[in-house]
Amino acid sequence: MVTINWKMFIPYVVILLLCVAIAILYYRGNNLKDKYEAEAKLKIALLDTIHTYKNTHNELVSEKLTLQASVKELTKMNNYLTASQKDLLDRVKEIEKTNTIIAAALIKTNVKIDSLRQGKITVDTTGGKINISDSLPEIQYSFDIFKVKPKFPDQKPIFQINYLSLPNTQFVEFHWKDNRKEGFPVAFSVANSNKFFKTSNIDSYVIPEIIKETVKPNFWQKTWKGIKSAGPYIIGGVVGAGTVFLIMK
Repeated sequence: MVTINWKMFIPYVVILLLCVAIAILYYRGNNLKDKYEAEAKLKIALLDTIHTYKNTHNELVSEKLTLQASVKELTKMNNYLTASQKDLLDRVKEIEKTNTIIAAALIKTNVKIDSLRQGKITVDTTGGKINISDSLPEIQYSFDIFKVKPKFPDQKPIFQINYLSLPNTQFVEFHWKDNRKEGFPVAFSVANSNKFFKTSNIDSYVIPEIIKETVKPNFWQKTWKGIKSAGPYIIGGVVGAGTVFLIMK
C-alpha cells in the first residue's frame, strides 16, 4: 500500500494560492486605474467647448471632445448634461433599441449671410420690375422687386425670391487627440465648405471600448501591453521560485 505524504504538496498549494492572489490584486489595480482614467476623460469632455481652426482646404473646422462612456453611466449623470447632450443621449438610446451603436454626433448649424456682393441688376421699366441675381460657389440667388414705378402710387413694392441656393459639403470625423496626459481622448470635428454655414454646437458620443492603446497601439504601447499581460505570471513565477527555494533550503 502506497502512503501519500500530503505535507509534500503544501509548498505547491501555497505557491498556487499566492499566484492567484497576486493575479487578482494585479488585475483589480489595473481595472481601478482604467476606471479612474475613463472618468477623468468624461469629466473633461462634459465641460469642453467648441474649438475652431482652418484646415488645408481653407474650411472652418469646429472641434469638440466626445462623450465616451456607457449609455447607462451617462444616464446616471443626466442632471449634469446640457440640453444638447441630453438630446444626443436620448437619440442614442432610441437607436440602441434596434441597433448596436458605435458612435453618434449631433450637429447644430446656422446659415448666416453677413455680407453679400451686389449681383447683376436688371430693370424692366415697362413692367415696373427690378431683378437682382448672382451665382457664386457659396450662394446662388434671384430676387424680384415689383411695382417700383410711379405708375403704382397706391401700391407698395413687392419683393419676391425666385430661388436661393447655398450648396455645402460637410466633412465629419472622429479622431484621438494627441494628448498622452489626458489618455488620448476622442474628439469629433465638422468642416463646412460653404463659408455661410456656421457650426453653432456639436455633441458626440462613442462607446467606451474605442481606446487608442487597444484599437491602434504604437510600438511602446504594444510592448507595455505585453508586459502587463505577462505581469501576473512573472510575479507569480518569481514568488513561487522564491517559496520553493526557502522550503527546500
